[in-house]
Amino acid sequence: MPVAALLSGAVLAVASLPAPCGPLVFVGFVPLLRSLLRARSLPLAFRDGCLAGALFFGIGYGWVFQAELGSGLALAVAFVLALSLLSACFGAFALAVAWLARRSPPLALLAAPGLWVGIEFARSQEWLLAVPWNHLGYALADQPSLVQGASLVGLYGLSAWIVAVNAALVLAPRLSVPLRSGLALLLATPLALAHPAFAPDAAEEALVVAAVQPAIEERERHIAERLQPNLRRLLDLTASALAAPVDLVVWPESAWERALGTAGDAFLAAIAHDLDTPLVTGAWRMPAAGQSSWRNTAVLATRDGRTPVVAEKVHPVPVYERAPDGPAARLLARAGLWSGQFGRGEAGAPLVLPRAGAAPAPIGVLVCVDASHPELARALRLAGARLLVTIANEAGSGAWSAALNARVARLRAIENRMPVVRVANTGPTLWIDARGRVVAALPAGEPASAAHALSLAGAAPPYAGIGDGAVVAACFATALAIAAARFFPSRKESSDD
Repeated sequence: MPVAALLSGAVLAVASLPAPCGPLVFVGFVPLLRSLLRARSLPLAFRDGCLAGALFFGIGYGWVFQAELGSGLALAVAFVLALSLLSACFGAFALAVAWLARRSPPLALLAAPGLWVGIEFARSQEWLLAVPWNHLGYALADQPSLVQGASLVGLYGLSAWIVAVNAALVLAPRLSVPLRSGLALLLATPLALAHPAFAPDAAEEALVVAAVQPAIEERERHIAERLQPNLRRLLDLTASALAAPVDLVVWPESAWERALGTAGDAFLAAIAHDLDTPLVTGAWRMPAAGQSSWRNTAVLATRDGRTPVVAEKVHPVPVYERAPDGPAARLLARAGLWSGQFGRGEAGAPLVLPRAGAAPAPIGVLVCVDASHPELARALRLAGARLLVTIANEAGSGAWSAALNARVARLRAIENRMPVVRVANTGPTLWIDARGRVVAALPAGEPASAAHALSLAGAAPPYAGIGDGAVVAACFATALAIAAARFFPSRKESSDD
């Protein structure tokens, strides 16, 4: 019985849940790694990895069964296909570790962090699975004191560190006491980055952002007779948040589902004019010339009547949201198993928000799942953004997925040392400072609004310049170098010859 594999899968799955169990990731791999170091067949190692992955990802994506996204079998088919591929990725990791362990167990453990990060990064990319969720580093995002190292190495560096701690726990009994002490010190180094001395100073100037969380249920969002009550709720909540002066009002994704034409939306502009405050909200943009699909966007409505698009969703959710853009997707669409209608958008630049009596503030905006792609937030930071706004709507996918997405927003803040305002239809709506701490929040699942100030970002951290590519390449190159050592005889073997 693959008890070790099932135990590792279960522990990692519990750590990934929206509960205070994240630190369990530091021991989740231990049972599986120990079993992979023993003499065993490679097919069994792959099987064990697949079983661990099926449990880890199956539970981690369990929110799918709470979702109200579309009808028919599309979501169920997507879950089964994605789970099979993700489990195979976990199996490939286990297979590689077991193969290296045949030569040298310590080498296998040293290579494990790089192997895991390479696979974790690959499955997030459009050319493979485009599944950027359930990464190990996110499990710790609710404990910001543990993940300040993300400002140096990002999400994937955190994942490598977590696997390295697991490998060290397996390797430690094989080492002498001095080596154990040195290894422990090395692995504890990322925790030192939690000290304020390692964080760039925040700017003295602050931005007051009002967030509106209408909590409109999924089944009530697209009903014509609910247009006026839904709009009334948004406006009443907005008026409540504007009891004191604010710099920006933010409505969530899909709060405004009128078709946005090439000339913008005069009615939305009229609302901003009446509020006398700039407004960012989600909107659907009709296909432009040369385009065949709609775009899921964010719009800035200004006091002077303009409604420019300030962000497009670059990575619409496959199956549910993205328009079929390949032979397999079109085949599934013809079978009624692919319902998406939105095309991929283009990454945008920060919007420049004018402020009375103060310098304009550059703000980055991301739409929903795009916050799970760290390169998009990092690009906005490099382009000058000093605050990030993410808008989301998880009314259909449920509170579980919303809580996981809130973790993502907290890690983006730490990586870029940039405050984040997350505004979601059903919550959690959060004001997050540049160290990933929640400054204020609205009660999830309830109609609510509020305005809070956040200090604008200061100097950019090392991660903003290094990026994910360099970190992943360094980790994976290390794993490849260790794997290459498998082909060279050890000194003992050479002397024996």
